Amino acid sequence: MPWRRFTSFSVLVLLGLSIGLRAQEDAIELRMRLDVTYLASDDCEGRGVGTKGLDLAADYIAKQFERSGLRPGGVKGTWFQPFSMSGPSKLEKPGLLTLKGPLGQEIQLAAGRDFQVMGLSGSAKVSAPLVFAGYGATAKDIGYDDYKDFDVSGKVVVVLRHTPRWGNSDLPFDGDRRDQHASLDHKQAVAETHKAAAVIVVNDITEGPGGDQLMPFDYLRLVTTPSSIPAMQMRRGILDTIFQSSLGSTLKDIEQAIDRDMKPRSSPLPGWTATLETAVERTVIPVKNVIGVLEGSGPLAHETIVIGAHYDHLGYGGRGSLAKKKGVKEIHHGADDNASGTAALMELTRRFGAVEDRQGRRLVFIAFSAEESGLLGSQHYCNRQPLFPLDNTAAMVNLDMVGRLRPDKQTGRDRLIVEGVGTAKGFEALVDKLNGNPGFAYTKRAGSPPYSDNDSFYRKKIPILFFWTDTHEDYHKPSDIAERVNVKGMRKIADLTEKVMAHLAADPQRPQYVKVASTMRMGGPKGPRLGIIPNYDEGQEGVVVGGLVDGGAAGKAGIKSGDRIVQIAGRPVTNISTYMVIMADQKTGRPLEVVVIRNNEKVTLKVTP
Repeated sequence: MPWRRFTSFSVLVLLGLSIGLRAQEDAIELRMRLDVTYLASDDCEGRGVGTKGLDLAADYIAKQFERSGLRPGGVKGTWFQPFSMSGPSKLEKPGLLTLKGPLGQEIQLAAGRDFQVMGLSGSAKVSAPLVFAGYGATAKDIGYDDYKDFDVSGKVVVVLRHTPRWGNSDLPFDGDRRDQHASLDHKQAVAETHKAAAVIVVNDITEGPGGDQLMPFDYLRLVTTPSSIPAMQMRRGILDTIFQSSLGSTLKDIEQAIDRDMKPRSSPLPGWTATLETAVERTVIPVKNVIGVLEGSGPLAHETIVIGAHYDHLGYGGRGSLAKKKGVKEIHHGADDNASGTAALMELTRRFGAVEDRQGRRLVFIAFSAEESGLLGSQHYCNRQPLFPLDNTAAMVNLDMVGRLRPDKQTGRDRLIVEGVGTAKGFEALVDKLNGNPGFAYTKRAGSPPYSDNDSFYRKKIPILFFWTDTHEDYHKPSDIAERVNVKGMRKIADLTEKVMAHLAADPQRPQYVKVASTMRMGGPKGPRLGIIPNYDEGQEGVVVGGLVDGGAAGKAGIKSGDRIVQIAGRPVTNISTYMVIMADQKTGRPLEVVVIRNNEKVTLKVTP
């Protein structure tokens, strides 16, 4: 039977009995297998934020740190560094929606039957004119804009799901950016930037006969950037009735016309108003990093080397899941991502904890939480509460997904990706020197990729090294289970990491930070950049500047870390989604007015992106 189906107690018993059957594995590999198997067990529930399983995992890691001889490195003498993040929304009331027509007709709609509040909705009472804004899309590159010369300020905007030509794979709307325009949170953000009072989404024609289904509230309750204005979904037939009475055409006619000539058909709905109310509570999830310390000694003892790995994963799936069955709650075990890196981290604590009278720099071992939610654990440590001074942090080593070591197709040697070799002078030569014979077939990259916790440290001008074994067919799926982890490969990577850490801890020459030009852009729209590093979990309206890109436009214009951007080019910035929408509309080299809140006062700055 698969180990993931056993309780933690069963796992311990099973692994104890299997020692004889695994004679080819020594004690090191067995204990690493035990660690991965527990963290990827059903008991830990995929280590999703907000689950009891994540807390079980944190307690397990802390216990291993303690057994290894580390001292607690968290707050108030504990193993933990608590922080909080935005959680899923809760529907406090079903909501209200009433439509009134030009002839005095009144339609009171029933929640759950005629309309449904969406999980990304804000809370408000609104009574305003009803207008139709097509698909709610703005695609500059192809000259399509449902909002061009159409004032929706203070109005309730009705938009269609998906995009024009959604079912046409030969002529997709705006090419590979089609899905971005179709996403509901993007549509909501675009409407917000145009100062809409509320948004009502209606299924488009591609849903087919009988496909006019309402999305459950839970479908969008986990969005990281919830809206500040109400958001609902309404039955298609209701809008069709309004179209026929006020515009003299059917909704189907309008959609087919847009598909045919790719011209927007945005329009007021004369005499129609909507009165609606939504009550949505935003929850807060407590999470925590796990931190253990081994002090150094000698002249370098005041400096720190951080070794990190994130221990959270996707829990029961959600928006990050790549499972085929969307919307089905199923444990995403995260054995490789990142029980493997966490197991290697704990293995390194055992090895360094056994060294007596170790000379050199302090070693700080951190198991980060909420990495999958946007590097929140490492951002909290670096941006808000560095428990060991960043000025004296000489380097950071990151282990994320080290459980699928595979042979290189050309050389046959185990292929290991090493990121960050250019972030300090001598890093590339160091990993080459320590590789061994035959060693790894390295794929080396100079910079710090933005998709793991190393990036939070690199942004603070700390040199980084990041080891991983690449993605695979089980990535972010329930099938990423302990049985598929290459434990011998994990052990081999831990061996290399141990050598690297020993050198970094003892070398009298502190690593010299080198800025590496980024060749990667993670998602987001095309367009100019202000040069800020957003803080994704401030829980405030606007976008808080967590950091500044060296030489970027924002820094040159006087924007500071901690500023909260609330307006760009006269358009309101309510969250990171609206920020990205507005910036996508700007032009490089054209000055913008940016309004920030600084020390509770509004400051207007002119920035040239």
